[in-house]
Amino acid sequence: MHHSSQGMYKKNILSKSLNMEVLKTSGSILMILFLLVVGSRFVGYFEKAAEGLMDPSIIFSVIFLRFPDFITVLIPLSFFLGILISISRLYAEREIYGYISVGLSQLDLVKFLAPQAFIYFSITLMLSLYVAPYTKALSQEIVVIDSFEEQIESMKPDKIYSFEDGRAFIYAKGINANVLEGVRMFRADNNGSNLIMAEQLSVNKGNKQLELDFMNGVFYKGIFSDQRQVTSSFEKFISPIEKDVERVSGLSMSKIFDYSAESEKANLQWNISIPATLIILLFLGVYMGSVKPRQGRFSVILPGMLIYIAYLSLLILGRESLSSNPTSGIGLWWIHLIFGLFAMLYIFKDNLQIANSRILIIREHQYFRYMVGTALLFIFIWIIF
Repeated sequence: MHHSSQGMYKKNILSKSLNMEVLKTSGSILMILFLLVVGSRFVGYFEKAAEGLMDPSIIFSVIFLRFPDFITVLIPLSFFLGILISISRLYAEREIYGYISVGLSQLDLVKFLAPQAFIYFSITLMLSLYVAPYTKALSQEIVVIDSFEEQIESMKPDKIYSFEDGRAFIYAKGINANVLEGVRMFRADNNGSNLIMAEQLSVNKGNKQLELDFMNGVFYKGIFSDQRQVTSSFEKFISPIEKDVERVSGLSMSKIFDYSAESEKANLQWNISIPATLIILLFLGVYMGSVKPRQGRFSVILPGMLIYIAYLSLLILGRESLSSNPTSGIGLWWIHLIFGLFAMLYIFKDNLQIANSRILIIREHQYFRYMVGTALLFIFIWIIF
């Protein structure tokens, strides 16, 4: 009884030690990656502001609203790298024998880290499903409204300007102070198309919307559709551009952070898939982290990064494919299945006698490492741009 309780006490100490090390390593990596991403977004937004496409005063608000979106994607990567570095250090410095001496296996290490993984999973799932889509939609609305106002204020005579993602165009024959003269504005949406021709246009900015005040003109509706056409003259006509409330309440790493979901199915599966990666990455991190004493503690970082980027890249490709074809029944789950099987391959590799096979001989060859590094670089560039 005494030996049993003593062994349990040692396991609790080792569990706390491992969890604390993974927590500190993951937290440090998360902070570094978060600052890098935020810094890159600041640079991108300031470039837009320098070109006159964005008001510098809203940059901090937009970045702040994107925090949950950034953290959601960075938590799985940080946790995965934290496990890899911590486990590989145990093997490289032979501290793993302290765990083996009390009868622990790699599966026990997974069990030790499971509560921490569950906490990360819960946080990521909450941010991904409820917080990040809402704050991201708010930031996009701020940028859209502000960008349109900046565009109106910087307009020049006899030039056509597009807005609302190319669904609307505006033209002014002349500009007098802040008033546009000889205005022509065309807009198309799901309800049809309309054309406004007015002598003057002024823009009034409110807290939540812009008001386009047209003076002395003609309004044409349904000019390019089979719907009933309407023509109306007016002395004053106000057209608001406001936030889409339904969208807000329902909802450079450009392919990750600047995705605009056209399909609710793709959006939902993507939001669930990011937290789901934590489960598979937990097993991969523990079993990939077992290195030989002479390999060094950082020898698994490159293959680990390659696996994570390949995982994320396939999820992005699957998301874009599902967005263009929402009726597809496959979704993103086949990607998790592939990497789940890959994790199982790592778990049972000793039973499958892969350790001395030609696969590992090829993996340790220097040319293979060059190929891995090149592939990693190309995938990283694809994700960013």
